[in-house]
Amino acid sequence: MDLDIQSYSLGHHGIVAGIFDVLKIGEVIDGIMPKRGSKNLPHSTIIKAMILNGLGFTHQRLYLFPNYFMTIPTEKLLGEGIGPSDLNDDVVGRTLDAIYRYGATDLVNQIALHVMGQFSLGTQLIHVDTTDFSLYGR
Repeated sequence: MDLDIQSYSLGHHGIVAGIFDVLKIGEVIDGIMPKRGSKNLPHSTIIKAMILNGLGFTHQRLYLFPNYFMTIPTEKLLGEGIGPSDLNDDVVGRTLDAIYRYGATDLVNQIALHVMGQFSLGTQLIHVDTTDFSLYGR
């Protein structure tokens, strides 16, 4: 019997990808930043890949982005049929452009509001004063 068995370690990537899916963050992203064109991966998948990439492949050039995914099971983490070559610098760059056009702060706020709506976090009073800043040192 000739079995072609491969084993991959998901490590913390599986937990992060799973939480991303359980919280339906991808649905929020795709709802507010729909992908135009049928050939490319949705922005939510690329953002999920960027989050995973940020957990261990920081300070690298954008063209090296696919290299990070060479040793992890992209199909298990990002979806069926998605391989490292699908996560090229062009696709990542277009998603970064879409985030810029929408507004990074607005995107994070929409995701945070969505997640907060799923849990009772005790948000009766929220105060954020972003007009102050402190500086320490010389």
